[in-house]
Amino acid sequence: MAGTSDIKELLTRNMRSSGIYIAFVFIILLFTFLTKGALVSPGNLTNLVLQYSYILILAIGMVLIIVAGHIDLSVGSVVALTGAVAAVVVIGNGLPWWVGVLAALGTGVLVGLWQGFWVAYVGIPAFIVTLAGMLIFRGLTMQ
Repeated sequence: MAGTSDIKELLTRNMRSSGIYIAFVFIILLFTFLTKGALVSPGNLTNLVLQYSYILILAIGMVLIIVAGHIDLSVGSVVALTGAVAAVVVIGNGLPWWVGVLAALGTGVLVGLWQGFWVAYVGIPAFIVTLAGMLIFRGLTMQ
């Protein structure tokens, strides 16, 4: 019975962190039952990975920022700005697609360096810098 009490103590002590895992498992089991197994079929899992891979890439980057104790509010605006830069370079100027990709990557690097400078060297909180960046980059995207 010592094993049962150890598990109970572990769950109650870490309820905040283990609660999300318990809820996740419950939701997966519920929808697996309701869809008669279609949720966890190999075809569906492949489709999910293919359709949401870009969100996964953004989420991995956000996890690194959040784990470091900061938050980046400007991610969506930076993605929109880099996409707009790529579109203007490729469609507006008639250049090859790879030039648009390089321009988008360069824009993303410059934005990251700019915001990183204000946070790391000037000492402004990341919340404030990225909030301002979100508004600035959203405005630049609309032009």
